[in-house]
Amino acid sequence: MSDPNIPVMASKNHNDVKTDPSTVKQHFTNINLNVHCCRYWKLSEWEFRDLSLPFWRLYANSVPGASVRFGGRVYTLTAETVLLIPPFTSFSTSLKKTTDERFSGKRIENREELARLEKRGMVDHLFIHFNLGFRFDRLHPGIYSYKTEGAPGELLENLRSSLISEHRALSVRQNLWIHALILLLVSRIPEDDWKGIDTDRRVLRVIDYIEQHPHESLSNNRLAPLANMAVTSFLRLFKASTGSPLQQFVQAKRIEKALVMMHNPSLSIEQIAGECGFSDRQHFSKVFKRVVNRSPAQYRREQAM
Repeated sequence: MSDPNIPVMASKNHNDVKTDPSTVKQHFTNINLNVHCCRYWKLSEWEFRDLSLPFWRLYANSVPGASVRFGGRVYTLTAETVLLIPPFTSFSTSLKKTTDERFSGKRIENREELARLEKRGMVDHLFIHFNLGFRFDRLHPGIYSYKTEGAPGELLENLRSSLISEHRALSVRQNLWIHALILLLVSRIPEDDWKGIDTDRRVLRVIDYIEQHPHESLSNNRLAPLANMAVTSFLRLFKASTGSPLQQFVQAKRIEKALVMMHNPSLSIEQIAGECGFSDRQHFSKVFKRVVNRSPAQYRREQAM
């Protein structure tokens, strides 16, 4: 009797065997990891009431004092914890515990600053914003807290040290550390939390097109034929599959691309608006503020510090 664990190669030609010697077909889901920013700052104020945005966040502080609140629970940021927050999670942050929304921070330029932060009522704050692609960005809102011991702690320390030295033109090694940290923590999300995020392939085909062509006219009549469906039927299927009306989803994806482009100081807001499919800056600013809860100019100022 043949052993089912031994790859069967008789039915494969020579070139196929070089690629994969087994006849057992495997199915993979592409993870489209797109990092928007990775920064290491010092914060004197960090008071937000609603930070629900269309991307993941990773927070890690070594100086205590800051906290995140979600669902009636407070998550304290310490040297022993790192937080992972899925897109569209509505959470609040606190440092000075004031009632008004306030933010004040800038880049940490040398290690000597770290020893003085706590006495000054400040904290250090390493944050990464990223997306994983539509399928993995649909996780239910929540906050995942992990210990920094072992590999996560080593990666965080490497990033902190390297970002003090170089924070603009990140090296290959820095990029690999960022990707490794993200994927390591995402892999620790319980398997059951990923259940129920499968989507109809026709819808995925259209979503892929939207993500690749945000600058084009993406009307319902333009997109429905990509799924080989009538417009009305496709609109029903799309909302049932994603929980969002098609054009609302298109706008969210355009803003998601804009958030990435805003980190490029050589691009004007008008250029970004055009590249993301908006007819003018005024319309872009209106939609951006509704989604991000701040104007494009304000968001860019914050990210440039």
